[in-house]
Amino acid sequence: MTAQVPAQNIKVWDWSIRVFHWSLPLLIFLLWFSQRNGNLEHHFLFGQVLTGLLVYRVIWGFIGTPYARFSHFLRGPERLLVYVQNFFSSDKPLYLSHNPLGGLMVLVLLGAVSFQLVTGLFTTDDIFFSGPLYDTVSRSTSAWMSRWHHNFFDWLLVLIGLHLVAILVYRLRGEGLVKAMFTGSKKTTRQPEDELSVDTMQAFPWLRFALAVVAALLVVLVIFHWV
Repeated sequence: MTAQVPAQNIKVWDWSIRVFHWSLPLLIFLLWFSQRNGNLEHHFLFGQVLTGLLVYRVIWGFIGTPYARFSHFLRGPERLLVYVQNFFSSDKPLYLSHNPLGGLMVLVLLGAVSFQLVTGLFTTDDIFFSGPLYDTVSRSTSAWMSRWHHNFFDWLLVLIGLHLVAILVYRLRGEGLVKAMFTGSKKTTRQPEDELSVDTMQAFPWLRFALAVVAALLVVLVIFHWV
């Protein structure tokens, strides 16, 4: 049985993770809207911003704040199975960061958005617009990438829909995931499975943040402007 503890607010998500989280759906909408309206110049610009954000998130997953690291919330099959088996139990394991299912969904969504982005780098409309890496592959490869870029977006929407349904289910079961992604903190009266010691939660690592931002900007410059 999970131990009861006095109600407490625990800082989980740093501000950069929250900015990334809320920027991602906005950018996906803007990319869809600009493409639908034939505004490929803006589509190209939003693609650069998305590239920078994704590269930053991957880097931050290794050197960022403790709860943001992949090593903290990507768990093995055994923990995933235990969590699924106890999902509807009142004694379901409590996690401050992503639970085993949520961590898996983060990986899937990041992979799906990255695939959508990467295929777009090699596409062309055969008239005015070509992706920045179009000339680095054969026309047949570009055509394959273009088909996937066009068709995979529907599957990306399905994954986003599943993510929203999961958030609703957790809300009905008393876990306010949306609020936590706004405030950065979670309130709990139970002992979490993944709580870190106070010593681990240091001040925001501005130097590592600057390094991650510079690396992300360099990747954007190389792909979109220097290739």
